[in-house]
Amino acid sequence: MTNPNQPDPPELVEHRMERTYEVAATPEQVWDAIATADGISAWMVPTRLDPQIGGEVSFDLGGFMSTGVVTDYTPNQRFAYEEPWPIADQVQAIPAAMVEWFNAIGVPLSEVYHDLSSVTPIATEFLIESASGGSCVIRVVTSAYGSGADWENEFFAEMVAGWGEMLDKLASQLNKAPT
Repeated sequence: MTNPNQPDPPELVEHRMERTYEVAATPEQVWDAIATADGISAWMVPTRLDPQIGGEVSFDLGGFMSTGVVTDYTPNQRFAYEEPWPIADQVQAIPAAMVEWFNAIGVPLSEVYHDLSSVTPIATEFLIESASGGSCVIRVVTSAYGSGADWENEFFAEMVAGWGEMLDKLASQLNKAPT
């Protein structure tokens, strides 16, 4: 029963991207590419990784680091992590590149910080499944929940566009790997 004196909790909006690739590589080759710092750095951005559940994963995005936590590390099967929206806890600590981005889309930082209370971490998982003929299927899912604010939608859309390019590069790299 809802309390008439309490406002309804905000309705969350799902942000989601899913991509699937079949690649001419073994599960071990895919694992090395998606779940090691050197492997990720080869197709994405410079990365640091503590390869265990609860370990830290950090991506060097040029103007700032996005740091998250490993939530699953099952060799040759599943690698997952969560990272916060790339915004600092305090306005003063927001990376300059992010401040410029918010200014460019005309969103005051006070609005962003108001919306952050309803934003969940961005969760990403890589699933590896063996297929016939020595190939693998890789499924990548990235998702988060938020308030549905315009800045969230634009941020996630830009992130997905960048992800698409990087994941295409990963698939291309794995299709050229010697088996």
